[in-house]
Amino acid sequence: METIRFDYLKTFLTVTRTHNFSTAAKELKTSQGTISHHVAALEEYFNTELFKRTANGVELTDSGKILAEAAEKILEEVESTKVAISSTKEKLAGIIKINVSSVPGEHIIPSLIAEFQKEHPDVRFKIKAEDSINSLLKLQVGDADFAAVGTIKGYSNKLEAIEIGEEQLVLIVPNGHELANRKSVKLTEIIKYPYVNREETSGTRKEIERMLTESGISSSELKTTLELASTEAIITAVSECRGISVISSIASEKAQAAGLVKIVRIQGADSKRKLYMVKPKRKLQKVSEVFWSFCTEYRFKNARTPCPKIS
Repeated sequence: METIRFDYLKTFLTVTRTHNFSTAAKELKTSQGTISHHVAALEEYFNTELFKRTANGVELTDSGKILAEAAEKILEEVESTKVAISSTKEKLAGIIKINVSSVPGEHIIPSLIAEFQKEHPDVRFKIKAEDSINSLLKLQVGDADFAAVGTIKGYSNKLEAIEIGEEQLVLIVPNGHELANRKSVKLTEIIKYPYVNREETSGTRKEIERMLTESGISSSELKTTLELASTEAIITAVSECRGISVISSIASEKAQAAGLVKIVRIQGADSKRKLYMVKPKRKLQKVSEVFWSFCTEYRFKNARTPCPKIS
């Protein structure tokens, strides 16, 4: 191979960080064969072995450590060059990529973008739905410019975040459920019933686990019968009497108004959660920097999302 590609270096750094080809493939949304091909191409180009296998996955060889340091600098220089070029353009235009989890993606980002495009109509957006953790991971590896998520647990020191909203987590139960006429319940009551959970990388699930831990309850005590990848799927499952669940107050308000479920407040636990816009801790292209500044001001006008009224 006579040349190397930037995406090969990104793949290499992802394997370096995850210590696992399979995990890197899942994170980059590609096949393990593609990951192996990228690494093999780099090993051929540099005529050296970059990884050695261990009981816990793969570790860098001495050659690999040299390339990892250089690859980070190369990709940083590429981003810096893109920033420098974008700053020479007088007219603000370009594409902003945002990975969004369900609640901010459905209830906050559309109006925020609409307001921004009133001032900058030539800026386009590519919005991709992901759960919170995968959105943050994609942001780290450069596959998105921003992430709009419901948790930054474990990432607050790695990325820069601003609050764009606040809501509560509430219990939803099927119509006719024995808890349906209650105004509130304790977490100790929730664990008695079949439960419909979000996937492990969901921001909502992370916040629920936090609430349980703070109340001295292990998440393993939940009688989980289903794990689903979206709030909408959970609402459908609960409406069909597959279990009860804790979800966003914003999404649950619409579901209750449609007659699908009943909302019950959670008593004696900190059920509030913040919603965030997140960016990497580095200088962005001009169009992204302008959007970030806009988001910083926008959050003061939309600091809180009203919680639903329980009828």
